[in-house]
Order: sequence, then structure tokens, then C-alpha cells
Amino acid sequence: MKHYKDSNNKLFGFEEGQEVPAGLVEITKQELEELGKVIAQAEFDSLDYYRQRIYSYPEIGEFLDAWVKGDESALEEYRAACLAVKAKFPKPEGF
Repeated sequence: MKHYKDSNNKLFGFEEGQEVPAGLVEITKQELEELGKVIAQAEFDSLDYYRQRIYSYPEIGEFLDAWVKGDESALEEYRAACLAVKAKFPKPEGF
């Protein structure tokens, strides 16, 4: 696939053999590499919610202890704590 841009820097991709509309300019390898870096950084930044959740969830040992003991009250507390973390750090749309 080759990548092109218009005068507003809107990007388009065309497969081999597809007709490229007039007015589009093929982007350079350097531009494509820079675009890849920008996209990768944006994807990484969007995972902030994930990192925040990891450090906020209760310890898994608490769940295992409650499960092994059959302690429904402790299991419900664990579930509630997990749901509170999910509410505090919601998943971005599109994930």
C-alpha cells in the first residue's frame, strides 16, 4: 500500500493498481516513519487508564483468600473494589 496526502495533509492509502485521484501527493518514507511514531505514542498515551488501574486494583491474594475460604462477603468486597477502580479510571472509547 502506498500513502498519499492532500493539500490539507489528510492521509489516504491506495493498493497497487488503484487509481490515485489528482491532487494527492505520495508521502515520503520519513513522513510515514514520523506518522508511525505519532500514532504509536498516541496509542501508548491512551493506555494511561490501564496503568492507573493496575496500581489501584486490590491485591489478587485478597481474592484468592476469600475464594478458598468461601467467604462471599469478602468476595463481594473485592468485586466492589474492582468496580470502583474501573469507575475511577474508565476505559477510553474505542477500546
